[in-house]
Amino acid sequence: MRLCALFAVAVGLCHAARTEGYFERTLHVSGMVDLELNTDSGGISVVPGPPGVVRIRGILKSQDNWFQRSGVEDRIHELETHPPIVQTGNIIRVAVRSASMLKGVSMRLEVEAPHNARLRARADSGGIDVRGIKGPVDCHTDSGGIHATEIDSEVRAGADSGGIHIRRVNGPVYARADSGGIDALEIAGSVDAEADSGGVRVSQTAPAPIKAYTDSGGAEITLARTGGYDIRANAGSGHVTAPDVSVSGKISQHEVNGRLRGGGALVDVRSDSGNIGIR
Repeated sequence: MRLCALFAVAVGLCHAARTEGYFERTLHVSGMVDLELNTDSGGISVVPGPPGVVRIRGILKSQDNWFQRSGVEDRIHELETHPPIVQTGNIIRVAVRSASMLKGVSMRLEVEAPHNARLRARADSGGIDVRGIKGPVDCHTDSGGIHATEIDSEVRAGADSGGIHIRRVNGPVYARADSGGIDALEIAGSVDAEADSGGVRVSQTAPAPIKAYTDSGGAEITLARTGGYDIRANAGSGHVTAPDVSVSGKISQHEVNGRLRGGGALVDVRSDSGNIGIR
């Protein structure tokens, strides 16, 4: 009983000692803006803001790891006093000068940027959420999901552990997920999506090539309502359904080669373990 009480007190002290802080900067720009955002833990959010202004807010928190608490308060104070932001004209970079600065500290970045912005974002542990900018957008996270919505040019997304959700993009999409599914929906451009463990969903608003591969999971492909496609689909241990496709070659429950509306952009879909649906 006494041990339980001592443990409860220790946990309470640990939480009471939790340190938090933040930094905030408003930067003025003109024309196309290049953003490069990097964090170790905490995640990244980018939303549209007024023209000519970039607002960056960093939310700092000590992590609940007793073995990394030494010096955390000093590091948070240093980041508050000297935010890791560098502006060179219209190029803005956020990154700590040394990885040791974020030892035991999470730094979440929340950014407002003009629509006319390009983005490169990296997070070791935490999600990335971006919407409403022109792009291109290039995102990668080791552990966490990626959401990209209403982007007016190319989107490239990679997640080692986490799902990828991309919607309403006026350009090509390239997505890779090691552990997690991929959604690329309402895309007006080509799609190249690969998921090692998870399903793939794709829908297009304009005909363009589609390449989709999943090792463990199914694939659902919704094609544009107008324009032609060439279809090539193979499900290793699953079924292929493509009711509107005119077969021009091989057809079986596992494989379909054919055309839709006379042919056109190539749709190449493979699933080692899972069903494929094309409509």
